Amino acid sequence: MSGLPNQQAGDPHKQAVSTAFGAIAPFYDAWYTTPIGRYVWAVERVATFTLLPEQETGIALEIGVGTGMALDILKTTSRNLVGIDISWQMLQKAFEKTKADPQTHLVLADGENLPFRKNTISIIMGMTVIEFMSNPLVLLHEVRRVLYSDGKLILGVLTSTNLWALERRIRNLATPDVFQYATFPSPWQMKRILHHAGFTLCATRGSVYAPSFAPSKWINQLAQIDQVLGKRWLTRPWGAFYSILACLS
Repeated sequence: MSGLPNQQAGDPHKQAVSTAFGAIAPFYDAWYTTPIGRYVWAVERVATFTLLPEQETGIALEIGVGTGMALDILKTTSRNLVGIDISWQMLQKAFEKTKADPQTHLVLADGENLPFRKNTISIIMGMTVIEFMSNPLVLLHEVRRVLYSDGKLILGVLTSTNLWALERRIRNLATPDVFQYATFPSPWQMKRILHHAGFTLCATRGSVYAPSFAPSKWINQLAQIDQVLGKRWLTRPWGAFYSILACLS
C-alpha cells in the first residue's frame, strides 16, 4: 500500500513528509525512552490532559496519530477513537499497539480531506501536526467542517519561541531530518491562524521549558518547574510545546 492516500500522492510536500516519517517509524518511539525524551513526553501529556473535557464525548479523532503514543490521552474522553495519518509505516506501529482494542480505528487518510461527514466528531486532537502543513488553514477549515457545533479542538504545537526551535534549525543545516519540512509558529501566530479559521482560544498551556541538553539528574526537578511555568500567562508562551484548546466561534 502506498504511504499516502491516492488522491494526495501528487502533492510533493505531503509525499515528502510521509516518506520522512515512514523512514523513522521503526525507531520513532525509542527517543521517548531516553531521559530527556521521558521528560518531554511526561510534561506534554500533563499539559494536554489539563485541556480535555471532563465529561465523556462522542467520537474522538486524532489527526497525525503517528505510532499511537497519544491515543490513550483521548481514551479519557471517548470510548470510540479514530486515528488517521498519511504515513502507512507509522500507522503500522500504531496498529501493533491497538489491534486488541475494537473501539480504536486507524485510517490512512489526510487531515486536509477528512473521511467524515459534516458535524460528526466531538473532539479532535492534533499533536505536532500544524507544523507540517503547507497551509494550516486548509486543515483547520476541514476540522471545522466535521466538528459538532460544540466540539473541541486540541492542538499540541512545537513553537518558535524557544531554544529547541533554534537547535532544530541549526541541526537541519548540517543534517536534514523530518523538521526540514516543518514551520514553527509562535503562540501569537497560532492565535491568528485559529481566528481566521473560525476558532477561539478557550485555554492554553505551555510545557518543555528545559533545554534539550539539560542534565539527566535534573529531569525530575525540571518537570516540576514545568507545571508552574506552563500555567502562568507570562511564561506560558515560552515553552517548546504549546497546548491549545480551541472552540468554534
